[in-house]
Amino acid sequence: MMDVSGVGFPSKVPWKKMSAEELENQYCPSRWVVRLGAEEALRTYSQIGIEATTRARATRKSLLHVPYGDGEGEKVDIYFPDESAEDWRASLTRPVLGFAALPFFLFFHGGYWQSGRLFPGEWGL
Repeated sequence: MMDVSGVGFPSKVPWKKMSAEELENQYCPSRWVVRLGAEEALRTYSQIGIEATTRARATRKSLLHVPYGDGEGEKVDIYFPDESAEDWRASLTRPVLGFAALPFFLFFHGGYWQSGRLFPGEWGL
């Protein structure tokens, strides 16, 4: 386990002394699953993610692959509450200050960002 006792004190930040390989290891989600081996964790949680995303895409109104920047990989999926999805879709074309209140939940999980993929199924898993 990495010692984080120096966190908050710039001269004692442990990650600054780590090699690129060690940093990659620290940010690898499957390395930190204690109940499963790394490969089994990757397969298990990838399958859960694929099933949940497929279910959400089938049951929720959504905007998929919405760009938030100029890069090819700078995209996000937006899922809407059932009762007002059409209203929210229309509000996305308004200027920022004209947006209606929208419940917002941002969830970054796992290591898909490491692979540059938005959806785990795009890995071909």
